[in-house]
Amino acid sequence: MPYQHLLVPIDWSDPDQRAPQAALELAAQHQAMTTLIYVIEAIDDDDEDLETFYAEAERRVRDRLQSVMQPFEQAGLSVRPEIVVGQKARTIVHYTAAQSVDLIVMSSERVDLQRPETALNSISHQVSLFCQCPVMLIK
Repeated sequence: MPYQHLLVPIDWSDPDQRAPQAALELAAQHQAMTTLIYVIEAIDDDDEDLETFYAEAERRVRDRLQSVMQPFEQAGLSVRPEIVVGQKARTIVHYTAAQSVDLIVMSSERVDLQRPETALNSISHQVSLFCQCPVMLIK
């Protein structure tokens, strides 16, 4: 199946950047566009200072995303950053549908077999359940 648009949710919990690396390899094979999405968790408050907080958070994230984008750019692949404020799983699911994403490549923590129910609350589990496109989980 040829992929045209890959989505890689970034959350900095993957210190080795395994998900972006896997996406880079797939993007090169399929000449696919890759979107790196970072969701800033929305704070439910009407405080006017939140706009300043979100703007500063977006600036910091955009700077950090540059290092993740660099290998894609060096390989001559199309990559773009997307920074959104919202609830993480819901935002990723909605973005995927709205932007015609063919495949999500995201990191997922290993399930604690002593407490497997904890995996049900993970963002990767929620995304894999509700997205209409394939999801590749990198552990």
